[in-house]
Amino acid sequence: MIRTLWVGLVALACMGASPAAAKSRLFSDDAPLKIVISAPFPALVRAAPTSTKPFAAALSVAEGAGPAQSVPIQLSARGLTRRTAGYCQFPPLALKFDKATVRGTPFQGQNKLKLVTYCRPQADYEQHIVLEYLAYRLYNLITPMSYRVRAADVTYRKDDSDAGVTRFGFLVEDIDDVADRNDRDRLTAASHQVSATQLDAHAAARVTLFEYMIGNLDWELLASAPGTDCCHNSRFIAARGATPATASAVVPVPYDFDFSGLVDAPYSGPPDGIPVSRLTERYYRGYCVSNGEIPAVAQEYRAHRAEMMALIDGEPRLNPTFRAKTDRFMEGFFALLDDPGRIQSQIVRRCR
Repeated sequence: MIRTLWVGLVALACMGASPAAAKSRLFSDDAPLKIVISAPFPALVRAAPTSTKPFAAALSVAEGAGPAQSVPIQLSARGLTRRTAGYCQFPPLALKFDKATVRGTPFQGQNKLKLVTYCRPQADYEQHIVLEYLAYRLYNLITPMSYRVRAADVTYRKDDSDAGVTRFGFLVEDIDDVADRNDRDRLTAASHQVSATQLDAHAAARVTLFEYMIGNLDWELLASAPGTDCCHNSRFIAARGATPATASAVVPVPYDFDFSGLVDAPYSGPPDGIPVSRLTERYYRGYCVSNGEIPAVAQEYRAHRAEMMALIDGEPRLNPTFRAKTDRFMEGFFALLDDPGRIQSQIVRRCR
């Protein structure tokens, strides 16, 4: 009788577990994965500037000292600047899985993921990828309503006989999983279908101050390019079942930080219409409706200052030159937060 009751309770617990719990394994660990992808990379790279068509590929993954596990995947180029602008020699990638084949692997429960890859093979270029990885991790310290990432040493091979090339990369959590683990749904909307007054004012201030901290100007919280989901380099999560017409307290979730002063990628630069000459010159683009939240959000960032600096200084992939430059850049932000007059002149009064 007792055993039957125990089995029943376990079954109920499993039935009640959230989908996010089943998918949490991949992003609940910070230890780097070892990934080998075998694909027709010469053809994929040639096609990337004009096509994101998928290619059949095989992925092998190992965690720690555990054995490698292999699964079939569909692999495609993705992104815009890094894929089409002619600067990067290798594009970012999208991985698509068959859920049945990834059971028992670190990818269990996953369907599609972004892989941030190397742009060029030189060592300095890898430093910019490490810094973009750190940007995601820094925002994780501020709020769980953020994309989690998983570091990986990725080997790219054109076939099984090819030794391939190994570079640092990282996987980015899917927005549906970000929403689910925060007991929300992704809110899909068109450009300007959600207004500034529908945003959670505190969450919006948190995002815009983060973008200011890292010197990122390549984003929008309300607008997107025609024919694309809102918004540019951010996505919405909202209460379960909400629609663009009914949603309130909408939380924007930012991503894609290579056009930031923190990363300072060689191919990046300020967007048109922003009065700065370089990305390391911060410029605030937050909304005036969130100005009342700035003091509280600024205090959140000050409270996490030591953790943020420790995360940067403890990153083993960051070389001393890039670490020192990043420390100086971050200290400039915290110096501003310690000056109420500069908060007023450079943040509050520059709102839109």
